[in-house]
Amino acid sequence: MRKIYLSMLILLFAFTITDDVFSQIKLNVKASLNNTLRYGSGTEFLNGQDVTKEYFENLSDARLSVNDIVFGMRYEISEPIEFGRNFKGIRKRYVEYTGSDMISVRGGNFYEVIGRGLTLNTFEQRPLAYDTDIDGARIIFKYTFGKKRPVKIKAEVLGGDIEFVDYPNTDRIETYKIRDANFEISPVKFLTLGSNYIHAKGTVPSGNVATDIKADIPEAYFDFNYKGLQIFSSYAHKHTITEANLRYPVSLSADGDAFYSSASYSTAGWGLTLEYKNYRFDVTNPNNQSTERPTKMLPFQNPPTVIKEHTSTLISRNPHVVDFNDEVGAQLEVNFVPIDDLTFLLNASVASRHYKYLYNDTTDMYSRIDRSDDFIPAFDNELNPFWEVYLESEYYVTKNIYAKLALSRQSSVTFTYPYSVERIFATTIPAEFKYTFAKDLTAKLILEQQWMNNSIRIGEKEYMNQFIALSFIKSPNLTLTLNAEFTNDEDEATGKKSWVQGEISYNINPANIVTVSYGSERGGLRCTSGICRYVNPFNGFRLTVQSRF
Repeated sequence: MRKIYLSMLILLFAFTITDDVFSQIKLNVKASLNNTLRYGSGTEFLNGQDVTKEYFENLSDARLSVNDIVFGMRYEISEPIEFGRNFKGIRKRYVEYTGSDMISVRGGNFYEVIGRGLTLNTFEQRPLAYDTDIDGARIIFKYTFGKKRPVKIKAEVLGGDIEFVDYPNTDRIETYKIRDANFEISPVKFLTLGSNYIHAKGTVPSGNVATDIKADIPEAYFDFNYKGLQIFSSYAHKHTITEANLRYPVSLSADGDAFYSSASYSTAGWGLTLEYKNYRFDVTNPNNQSTERPTKMLPFQNPPTVIKEHTSTLISRNPHVVDFNDEVGAQLEVNFVPIDDLTFLLNASVASRHYKYLYNDTTDMYSRIDRSDDFIPAFDNELNPFWEVYLESEYYVTKNIYAKLALSRQSSVTFTYPYSVERIFATTIPAEFKYTFAKDLTAKLILEQQWMNNSIRIGEKEYMNQFIALSFIKSPNLTLTLNAEFTNDEDEATGKKSWVQGEISYNINPANIVTVSYGSERGGLRCTSGICRYVNPFNGFRLTVQSRF
């Protein structure tokens, strides 16, 4: 890896050499520093009891630009960290050439997304202890042929190492070496054709045994954008070969694929978007379904979820966990603006697995029941069906009064072979109101009511949740927020029926923000971009200081 970095540095400096190499060099130097300090102290509900929880994290992201070369690094102190593994030292560093519209070069740590992420989509979600950054090198080349009828091309190659730390078992680490080649061409202004190819070697721990794998993932896609119409489609195929070991005595050769497509159209007053997914990266019977399976979708892949991601607190408490290895579904969203101050939104989504399985009590084995329409989501219990309908309206009553009202209805089934069925129905009504007293003083009230029904419960199957948040905003410096959540759920793991928290955010100046909160937070499953983690309930003090220099 050191040889790669040295070669990258030589290449970067070569780009800065001009024809007049002996002329006086004029330096344009810029520097910046973003620092985030996070501290928390209190108790966390873990394994049925409250335990002491304290964390201290400080992230310093520095950037130095010298003419056309940018140097960057992150120095991190996470001892102890809130989620993930403790760390102290330089977490990320890079050098990048930015002096040309035709070519860019970067060496070190970086993130990348190709198309919509079927083959490559790396990113960081620190609140969920998720990070798939690439440590290596990347070169991007862009060129336009012709002027009257320009033809644009883009070529990209990258390679590097990925270390994926599992959560909450941070001792489980997957490692990958990837090589990627991407090519795009726009023969006409409104059309882009693209292809991508990834070759990866990795090590995937499964229990006490680590499995070495080789994976090849080619992808083809196109993007059509003409006036108000946009169509995108992508298909990826994944071929994986595993090396034999104690857990998998025979080398496996597995194939999977994925298809994603979206179409949207907008014109004055309304817009429509339709998405479809058919993810089959690792379809297998119930005995083999595991997040540690070596033939699964790899962590540097992350296709679109094709479900609505909510900002509502209570709706987010009951997310649908997308199974990228085995899920088919669709989503429709319609926006309608009858007048300038009034907006309506309708979102409907549906998803399911592809197949049912027949269980044999004698052999304890499963056989798949194929269906000819497996490219369409179905609602049989064995297919773990999910659907949601969401309605929302926003209305600016006056320039000082704003209101938003929504209705969400969700249904999800979890079928555990051979006989267990859990159905969860949720109806949620979120509402938000804002009133501006003066130019710099605003009050905001959020009210959410939720009705739940869980079929698997022995006792009371129905229960309710409520959420209230009241904020006073003195622009641009001060925000005061008090929020409270209530439930009558007798099966709440903590035994609590209410959670109350207060928060103060103060902008010392445009470059320095301090946020302090104290109180109790309800835990639960949290999802972002298809990545889901269970976050334990927390009670105590939190401090965040964000600074820019």
